[in-house]
Amino acid sequence: MVFHYSLNGLLADEGTEYFKFCFDLLDQHGGPDHDEQSLDCLQSAYAHVMGRVAYEGMAANLPAAADHPWSGIMNAGRKVVFSRTLTTADWANTTIATGDTAEEIDKLRQGGDGHIVVWGGVSFWR
Repeated sequence: MVFHYSLNGLLADEGTEYFKFCFDLLDQHGGPDHDEQSLDCLQSAYAHVMGRVAYEGMAANLPAAADHPWSGIMNAGRKVVFSRTLTTADWANTTIATGDTAEEIDKLRQGGDGHIVVWGGVSFWR
């Protein structure tokens, strides 16, 4: 599932004009799995930040999905999972952040070179 937020906090709920706008852009380039710009964005990220649920879903599938266009990128990429309940993270290059989310994000923003991609559901975004 993909969530798109505008800079002013508008969520692209299914059936809204903003949802249509976001996904029409992706479809024009072959969808998010094959769009070269999307792949470049994922590849060049300093870190991939995710909530626990997103992490568990991706970690259960991408490491073994060699034919998926995101697999190599995500397996090699730096991943930071935010969770107060997760105690281990076996997916390569993953650390668990258990502190205050805003403070942890600020540390990432100040310590890296490049952009941060965020993966997660609505509660993680908010």
